[in-house]
Amino acid sequence: MKQNRVWSNVIYNIGYHILILIVPFVTAPYVSRVLHPEGLGTYSVTTAIAKYFWMFGLLGMANYGNRRIAAVRDDTQRLSLEFTGLFCFQLLTSLLSTALFLGYTALFGFAHYGIVILCQLPYLLSAVFEVSWFFSGTEQFRFMVIKNSIIKLLTMGAVFLFVKTREHVWIYVLINTLSLLAGQLTLWPVLLKQIRFCKISFAQVKQHLRPNLVLMVSVIAVSIYVMMDKIMIEWLSSRAQVGFYENTEKMLNMSTGIVGAIGTVMLPRMTYLMSNEQHGKSQLYLSKSLRYIMTFAIAVGCGIAGVGREFAVVYFGPEYALCGPAIAIISLALLFYSWENILKTQYLLPHARDSVYVKGTVAAAVCNLVLNFLFIPRLGAIGAVIGTVGAQAAAAVYESLRIRKELPLGRYLKDLAPVAGMGALMFGLCRWIGAGLGCAPFTLLVQVAAGGLLFLVLCGLYYGYKKDELFMKLWQKIRSRTGGR
Repeated sequence: MKQNRVWSNVIYNIGYHILILIVPFVTAPYVSRVLHPEGLGTYSVTTAIAKYFWMFGLLGMANYGNRRIAAVRDDTQRLSLEFTGLFCFQLLTSLLSTALFLGYTALFGFAHYGIVILCQLPYLLSAVFEVSWFFSGTEQFRFMVIKNSIIKLLTMGAVFLFVKTREHVWIYVLINTLSLLAGQLTLWPVLLKQIRFCKISFAQVKQHLRPNLVLMVSVIAVSIYVMMDKIMIEWLSSRAQVGFYENTEKMLNMSTGIVGAIGTVMLPRMTYLMSNEQHGKSQLYLSKSLRYIMTFAIAVGCGIAGVGREFAVVYFGPEYALCGPAIAIISLALLFYSWENILKTQYLLPHARDSVYVKGTVAAAVCNLVLNFLFIPRLGAIGAVIGTVGAQAAAAVYESLRIRKELPLGRYLKDLAPVAGMGALMFGLCRWIGAGLGCAPFTLLVQVAAGGLLFLVLCGLYYGYKKDELFMKLWQKIRSRTGGR
């Protein structure tokens, strides 16, 4: 597979995650005002609970299945055999998880959350039919992007059409969970044209248990600082604070989605290169990813921090003013997440260094729990944000220290230091504009335009001075289209 196929997959996946960014960007102001912090908190907490059962249903299949399929994708017979074993294993675990969720709902969930928790059932059923790891492993991203884009747009329309009052939390939950289930079901007609189910023994299914459990440790650890935060906020503070945290985290997820999209594409590609001993090409991909993805992360992270106070009030409404300082703090998590995601998907997992990744996420989880218990009772949503930043930093630092002798991480950081300085200047400019013009939509527009322009100019000068390959190609295209002026 040629390099241009890799970059087309990256573009397709980024395009889809931009759509994922746009959909909540369009619906969040409406949903925040209609459901209010209390209703938004109910949605957030019940989703976090359902995600735990969903997570135990899939174990580590997102990375494990992706990697196993990528290693055998050139052999049709082995591909069908591998898929059959993986899916049968997933079917057993996901059905068990769904049954446990129904038991929890009957004993505890319905009493606390009413019909809202029942509306999460399609989410659990989506785990039963989850096969996106097959399409990721075979690098079939174009199909998934088009399919998911259509479903996302239909979901957005349904939210505006059916969610009208704060009592419609259950409708909002049902729309989102049914869209997830529909997304999985629409993959199957295409899947069945590419594989056939094979007769396998229980031992061939059972073999996937141990490696899945190893990766599951990291999934549990990650869930502690991704989902447990919301449950802990309700427990240690209030459900309204969960609503504030939900919107704050939404800003982080919009940004990390694009970085995660690149990682999803690069994991099977790097695994394929490793299985064919093409180490030189894999190192090239890694160095480019660190340079360009971290430049993007610095730009977005510093930009979000700079406009956070004005954005929260203008976008979510005055009721969510608390989200302003929380957004500014959580933007730091994007920098650590981006660094760690690159190391994970492009070095640790392709090299089967699962133990380093798992221990890094465990360290992050422990850090998150400690910080949450310290800060949530006093600061509510902001306390959970501090825990999230600390967790992402712990994972990034641990993994970097473990592989510091294998990769020139110091050189990568040194090259990125000037870019971090540019981000700091952009942040300062945005805060100066915000302080001078006050909290208004016009202020937000000026901040984004001025801050973005400053960063682009400084970044262009820096990479031009460094004669960066990608920058020089872009510059040459610009010059050729403008007649060389």
